[in-house]
Amino acid sequence: MNKAVLSIAAVSLASLSGCASIMTHEEQSINITTSNNQAVEVTVDDKKATTPGTVVVLRDGKNKVIKVSDASCEQETKVDKSVTPVFFGNIILGGLLGSTTDSMTGKMWDYEDSVEIKCN
Repeated sequence: MNKAVLSIAAVSLASLSGCASIMTHEEQSINITTSNNQAVEVTVDDKKATTPGTVVVLRDGKNKVIKVSDASCEQETKVDKSVTPVFFGNIILGGLLGSTTDSMTGKMWDYEDSVEIKCN
């Protein structure tokens, strides 16, 4: 009887946590380049980097925008995001509770791996 209670408790706890929340990292790296291979300073979520380079962002579901101070480049470039495939498995296995956890934590989102900034 004790094993049955423990098994039910373990399954209940697992269903309360989102699959993407467990399977994906809290942060994601985005590679940033420029169309003319020019080195420029960029900012994403108050984090600075120089192109070509990588910036690490928090996977929080918020829209990410790369800002550039160099006048010869587009001043802002949007980073596209998409739903991570792990999230769809969670809808099937974890149902409403698991998918709600993933959407609240923002871990259901993947950002583009590479972004190119248009420059003259």
